[in-house]
Amino acid sequence: MSLKPRVLLVGAGAVGQVFGKYLQAAGCELAFFVKEKYADEARRGYTLYELGVLEKEYEPAAFSGFGVHTSMEEVAGQRWDQVWLCVSSTALRSGGWVGELARATGEATWVMLQPALDDRDWLLQWLPEERLVSGMIPFLSFHAPLKPGDRVPRPGTAFWIPPLSRGLFSGPPERLEQVVGTLRAGRYPAARTGDVARAAAIPTAVLTVFVDALEAAGWSFERFLQRESLERMTQASREAVRIAAWRTQGSASAVLRLLRPAFFKLLLPLASGLAPVDLETYLKVHFTKVSEQTRLMMRTYVDLGRSAGLPVEHLQAPR
Repeated sequence: MSLKPRVLLVGAGAVGQVFGKYLQAAGCELAFFVKEKYADEARRGYTLYELGVLEKEYEPAAFSGFGVHTSMEEVAGQRWDQVWLCVSSTALRSGGWVGELARATGEATWVMLQPALDDRDWLLQWLPEERLVSGMIPFLSFHAPLKPGDRVPRPGTAFWIPPLSRGLFSGPPERLEQVVGTLRAGRYPAARTGDVARAAAIPTAVLTVFVDALEAAGWSFERFLQRESLERMTQASREAVRIAAWRTQGSASAVLRLLRPAFFKLLLPLASGLAPVDLETYLKVHFTKVSEQTRLMMRTYVDLGRSAGLPVEHLQAPR
């Protein structure tokens, strides 16, 4: 890889912009690969807000100085060191573009951030394993303001990396080192782990079932915390955790002991108090946008559970 890595980010939404900010800070030559309808906005550049807990108003930071591509021919005409997939699991599967992009980007390292249990296997249809690095997203990011009165002087993308959070990555050692080293050079809290899929599988299973249940409760914390809703979600999350542990050959025993209604009654107010954003509104806005991904992931748990002979009664119960 060159001393100044050339990085293509697929998707310029809230996630792509945040990773782009840190990669640019590391000295990378950046370009976004977006649909034509988003190209003009990307060429104008973005406004970013890094959130903290104590600030009364957040300072905008301009993010520009990157290329914008809308066609596979433009991408194929350049050399790339890294390709970052900053789109949802469902977008990954839509339109057959992944195989074309794999051919257009030569020997570049690909970095996947998608959370579904079978996303990596799906990508390996077109990409050799020795070129694929897996990562996870440890931050909140969204289009601000979420609601009137939010502490931003003008619209932009806001993000919050919770204190002590680490963005975990795994993959072939040499390519993993390049990805992690680049991010750290840009002051992003990247860390290596043996297997991101295993590390993220159980927390992701709990989050997915929680989001599905919260949507069924009309995105209302008050309704979600009612006894019937909470009991149903707790049982479904226990099923999803067992399936995730089976799929990744991990251990679920410690998490299963925690998954009680009392745990969520304690956790939800605590998380709401710590986040520098209205968490109820954020979850509604963000996960409404990626609702198809949530549906895909819930179906995946059910399908994998059935194939493994594990219980899925609560996962597939009508909401």
